[in-house]
Amino acid sequence: MLTIEGSASLNLVKEQIDESLATAESNLEQFVEEPENDSRLKAAIEQFALIKGVFKVINLPGASMLAEHLELLGHKILAHHEKDNERELAAMSNAIMVLMHYLEYVEVKKQALPVLLIPTINEMRFFLSRALITESVFFDLGDNPERPPKPVNPQPDLQQLQASGRRLRHMYQVGLLGILRNESITANAKMMSRAVSRIDALCGNTPISKLWWLALAVLEAVGSESVQLNVARKSLLGMMDRQIKNLINLGESVLQKEPPKVTVQECVYIASLAGPAGEYLQQVTRHYQLETGGLTDENLRLEQEILRGPGGTVIRSVAEALSEELNQIKDALDLGARGAANDDEGFSSIAESMRKVANTLIMLGLSKAAGVFKTKADLVNNWSTEDVDPESEEFNEVADALLYVENSVATLSPRRGPDSNLYNSKAEEAIHDGISVTQLDDARRVVVGEARAGLSLAKRAITSFMDSNWDGMHLNNVPVTLKSVWGGLVFLQLQRAAAVIEACEAFIDTKLIRDRSDPPTPAMMETLADAITSVDYYLEGMEDDKPIGEGIMEVAEESMQELGFPVKAA
Repeated sequence: MLTIEGSASLNLVKEQIDESLATAESNLEQFVEEPENDSRLKAAIEQFALIKGVFKVINLPGASMLAEHLELLGHKILAHHEKDNERELAAMSNAIMVLMHYLEYVEVKKQALPVLLIPTINEMRFFLSRALITESVFFDLGDNPERPPKPVNPQPDLQQLQASGRRLRHMYQVGLLGILRNESITANAKMMSRAVSRIDALCGNTPISKLWWLALAVLEAVGSESVQLNVARKSLLGMMDRQIKNLINLGESVLQKEPPKVTVQECVYIASLAGPAGEYLQQVTRHYQLETGGLTDENLRLEQEILRGPGGTVIRSVAEALSEELNQIKDALDLGARGAANDDEGFSSIAESMRKVANTLIMLGLSKAAGVFKTKADLVNNWSTEDVDPESEEFNEVADALLYVENSVATLSPRRGPDSNLYNSKAEEAIHDGISVTQLDDARRVVVGEARAGLSLAKRAITSFMDSNWDGMHLNNVPVTLKSVWGGLVFLQLQRAAAVIEACEAFIDTKLIRDRSDPPTPAMMETLADAITSVDYYLEGMEDDKPIGEGIMEVAEESMQELGFPVKAA
């Protein structure tokens, strides 16, 4: 359903197109040097108009659209010649280069993939003061069928929607805020999915439920990291929040509205890139009969890197290579300290390896770590196997520096998000304390893992309690389990999360085990599950070294407040 044709016809006219683009580029450069010479810009515009028509004939829609925008921006610059158009001209020059690379890509890969050109087209549209196009603009949605009917709960529950809607929207917004900050994507997507799932259940089989069904598929794709977050996809998730707001405020009128086709198209496009990687994605794939020829979001990113050059994968590869080099240096130092080194030049080869690592660290922006390593390399260079003392202060300083550099290299992978300062501060502390960041994280993950395992046990017991028509036997061990989780959270100094779990334990012990005069309602149990799940998401973020933030704790505290067991201030 993605446009991937047009490559075969390109071979017939590729040489002429290359010549036209080279001519346009030359004219544009001369116009930059002689801005008073309008004829150069006019000649470039003529070339853009020419190749635009050729691209349409050979069915390369992305290239045709980009050429059209180059033509339009050229006319705009021509009409406002008196203004400073340096940025616009730079953007045009970059677009020509991208278009040249794209044509080479189509020729070699034998596929067009016009979506690769969308970022460049949007850059042109920005300077033309036009709305940006969506990444699904070249995607053929085909028929737009209704959502498959739900097997249960066909009727909307407006009363419960009004009662819980604002809290569910807050839950969604907390997750969305984390997504916008690129924090703990998986945990935040799960939290947003939970909120949307609850809203979907309360909407019944109404037209708007189709939007929530597609939103769950998108969040499933985001949470499983089957698709990468970008500005367009974050914007789509933000639009969902506005739809939730309208639903809460307007109620019945929104329930009967079909979601906009452009939104449906965007959601289905993301689902097509993610593939049937989850329950909702499988449903959407079957329902829309998606067939993309094996194209996934990961493949698409790899194809984009071909046009753009090295990206994050290269940095990670360099980090892995550095880690291996550091391990070799550690082994060599260990052998040298025990007099077992096979080095006729003493420690000079180790010092040379340290300098090479330092030079690489500079290229990666780790200048402080590089400076530390270079200084210690000079010390190592003067050592010999006869007089080196592994117990000396100097040797321990080198070991500390090695640990510091190792910790600094470990920060390269998670530096994508706002947590980079956390990792950098850990590396700073390590040089003073002589503690490995990796070992600290392993110890913390053990405790976090145990706490999450306890929460999983509690959630399964609560589910069994609900499925067995409130048989209290399933809850007998839950208070003890939650107390152990509480202890782990206190040990981790997560006082706020510990207070939520303490309130959950009190609610279960008091309302579900001891006082059974009033049977609980499904809504009450879902609210309890919201609180426990929120803590679980919070811990999951810690487990992945991507803190989800304290906003999730607000959701948990609101849930316990709604149940009548307010959380005590930590």
